[in-house]
Amino acid sequence: MCDRRFQRKQSCVCKPLTNCKCESCCWLAMQATAPLRYMKRVDAREIPHGANEIRGFLVVRNEMLRLPSTLCHHRSLGVRRFFALDNGSTDGTLDYLCGEPDVHVFSTSSSYAESNYGVAWTNELLNAFGNGHWTLTIDADEQFIFPHFERIKLSQFCGFLDSIGAEAVPCLLLDMYPGVAIRDATHDPVHPLLETCNYFDRAPYQMRRTNHCPYFEISGGVRKRMFVQNHAQFHPPSISKVPLVRWKLGMQFISSTHYLSDVKLAPLLATLLHFKFLSDFHERAQTEVARGEHYENAREYRIYLQMCRENEGATLLCDQSSKFKDSAQLVGLGLMTNPKPYEDWAQAMLVRHGSTRELAEAI
Repeated sequence: MCDRRFQRKQSCVCKPLTNCKCESCCWLAMQATAPLRYMKRVDAREIPHGANEIRGFLVVRNEMLRLPSTLCHHRSLGVRRFFALDNGSTDGTLDYLCGEPDVHVFSTSSSYAESNYGVAWTNELLNAFGNGHWTLTIDADEQFIFPHFERIKLSQFCGFLDSIGAEAVPCLLLDMYPGVAIRDATHDPVHPLLETCNYFDRAPYQMRRTNHCPYFEISGGVRKRMFVQNHAQFHPPSISKVPLVRWKLGMQFISSTHYLSDVKLAPLLATLLHFKFLSDFHERAQTEVARGEHYENAREYRIYLQMCRENEGATLLCDQSSKFKDSAQLVGLGLMTNPKPYEDWAQAMLVRHGSTRELAEAI
């Protein structure tokens, strides 16, 4: 449970920038007044310059059901600071973000579709505040995990990536779903999303080569099942992304975090757990179809809406369903990869830290 930070705020607590001339405020003012084309800065919290910290980046809209769990999960991994752009939320998301001391908040009322579906916004935030940092760019319903994440901190994992000269980590976007009908998957935001949606399809998945970094695309899993069952006339969604990047000025995402400019990829596959299928699924599909702001006039959401209308009590369980256990399970299924150099490093790290803990306990 992670309810320490989950408190709905009655109003935005952010303050306007002051005219203070101290060094820290000058740096804050410089960051806050940097030319941002697509958004305005909402908070006035100091952003340390050159700090060696992992930073998270999100674009959100009406995400109070999922956002507390997602922030909590990434804090526990070791993300130290978040940069969140709110795109017209009406459910309290903006006020909630303003009340989180490790979140820097931005806002825009512009069209999501006209920003290349958020890509222009994301690139602007990353170039303004991500340069030189390991950055994790996620949606509010995505949670990053990697081999041995249960015992190895994200900072240690990034240290390994630095040691081999890697600049980014590709991921499988693994759709998680409940063991009950979607409409009955009620979620308490103070609890982990994995408590509500802990099933996934273990197979089949397909990989095909592409012309853009990371030079492959994965499809399959539960959403491909849904598209086939509803006779979709287009390819199911891509479920590969590259969310973890050692960002440098000039880098850019091209299509969400599915593709980006050329980088040196780590020789492993991590996972983004994806929590789309909660009890609000039908309502969100209706909303997004009406807005038409997602790709190709929200064609993916039209498939979801069709499914909900035809089978209101739909459950996603099938003979390929597995209940999530840990990262070792995903490695065993081939849904996460763990090459020998990383495994050797991880085992050495675990032994060293285990010995340290045992010594501390003995003292």
